[in-house]
Formats: sequence, C-alpha cells, structure tokens
Amino acid sequence: MERKKKCPECGCEKIAQAKLDINAKLYPIDAFFKIMNGSEMSAEVCTKCGYILNMRALSPEKFK
Repeated sequence: MERKKKCPECGCEKIAQAKLDINAKLYPIDAFFKIMNGSEMSAEVCTKCGYILNMRALSPEKFK
C-alpha cells in the first residue's frame, strides 16, 4: 500500500508532478564551465502553497 504524500508546510494532500523546463538543468560543480548536457530535473510540488517536497535529477549517471 502506497502512503499518500502530504505537504509538511500546509498539510495539503494534492501533490503534483512537475518538470523544470529545458533551460533549467543541474550540473556537477566541477563541470560547471565544461561543455556538458547536464540533467533535467523533476519535482513534487504542493498544489496549495507551492512547497517543493522532492526534487530529482532525471539523469543521475551524468554525475559520476
């Protein structure tokens, strides 16, 4: 049974899946000035107050 997520800020249980647009990518600090593709990000966002519950790199292998 999957536990329903709840916003720790306002208690809302309506959590939306979101993805940052193509220009908002995450890069390793040591590769910031190198040419690389980076990783797109996904997030879980409270639909009531906008609090970000979780943020994740969609291509974690790029950080090895």
